[in-house]
Amino acid sequence: METILIILYFIFFSWMLMKVPFFKNIPGLSYRMLLLFFALKILAGIFMIQIYTHIYDIEIADFHKYYSDGMVLYGVLKESPVDFFRILTGIQTSAVHLEQYYDQMDYWNRPWETPVYNDNRVVIRFNALAAVFSFGSIYIHNIFINFLSLSGLVAIFKFVLRYADKEKLFWLLPGIFLFPGMLFWGSGILKEGLLIWAFGFWIFYTDKIFAQRYFRFSLIIYFAFFSFFLLLLKPYALALWLPCMAGFYLSRNYNTIKIIPGYIISFTVFFMIMLAAGWIFPHYDFIQIMVNKQNNFVNHALALDAGSIIHTRYIDTNIWHLFIEFWRGLFYTVFRPHPLEAYSAVVWLATLENMFIWGMFLWTLFHFDKEGISKYPLFWLCLFYVILLMGFVGMVTPLHGAIVRYKIPALPFLWVFWVHMTRLPDARKINNSRLWNFFNK
Repeated sequence: METILIILYFIFFSWMLMKVPFFKNIPGLSYRMLLLFFALKILAGIFMIQIYTHIYDIEIADFHKYYSDGMVLYGVLKESPVDFFRILTGIQTSAVHLEQYYDQMDYWNRPWETPVYNDNRVVIRFNALAAVFSFGSIYIHNIFINFLSLSGLVAIFKFVLRYADKEKLFWLLPGIFLFPGMLFWGSGILKEGLLIWAFGFWIFYTDKIFAQRYFRFSLIIYFAFFSFFLLLLKPYALALWLPCMAGFYLSRNYNTIKIIPGYIISFTVFFMIMLAAGWIFPHYDFIQIMVNKQNNFVNHALALDAGSIIHTRYIDTNIWHLFIEFWRGLFYTVFRPHPLEAYSAVVWLATLENMFIWGMFLWTLFHFDKEGISKYPLFWLCLFYVILLMGFVGMVTPLHGAIVRYKIPALPFLWVFWVHMTRLPDARKINNSRLWNFFNK
């Protein structure tokens, strides 16, 4: 029965890729190409399930933790549909009698208190909702989340396509959809898959509303929904994108504002807003929340005796100290883990991805494309976001095992700015190959 359901759901979502207007008429992205990416993501998700079920201890796999808690929540549906609906939607979840369900879930509550919403609950709720349609099959959950994450990548690609160098369209595809870390970690039943879905559509609808000036009511609703979802899941991914996006639109839409001054204005304004917000609402002081998160992360890593720990330094609220730790964090994100630290298959995957990134920029040293930087403001948007996100992730996260996942939102934009700053081989020979022609129909 499970196998039949898996096949039927794969056929259903494949049909949606063909029929839903959002996926149609995208230059360079045919239905067969979408189907190929979808199949590869599903296979990558299955690969992750097998690795963390049969090779590693199942207790260390986050997706198993979220899946197990999701099944506990799904079980509430049989006992009390009303309670299931309340927990699923977050309506009146503080009722005392609901504690009996929370106590059965290992990751519903964090071991430390924080004013930031516990994002574990988002993916636990996803699994509980998915179980209504999957009857608890983890492999069907894998199909669901990969359809969502693929949709988010398509949304990012459509945004990039509007502002990118069209002559490099061929080279944009593989890095956005098949970057190693994105293909592996972005295809598991993890927060990252949901993040890519929500972040991609948030960027897409933001551009529709504020740049293309489409003010349809439905777009406003979508924008509000994905904004709320991101604030629950990974608010830092959104917060770091906002000043980059503002600088991009400033420098692009106003001829009197040059690119670098536009970003300086944007970063300065957002930094002042952040400081003012922390002063007015001390409970939501971004800097203090970030420091607490890093300190808790270090404590948690030490308690677990994690094998992928990079350092045990605690950061504090001193701005100069944070500035230094930010650049140190960027170094960690780009260069850790390295081959001397690779002690397992999964760490080797992360190491090889880092080596691939080093190879990309080594190629650029000999094939630099100045025109791609000067003609396309998209380059600067992607560059600044990659620096901000990777620096933040490396600063807050003391484990390279977590860094490889948390940097996922930056990877498509890392590829986009690299493509624009690099002279790449002529794609026409590949475009004329039989294999390419088959998938591009």
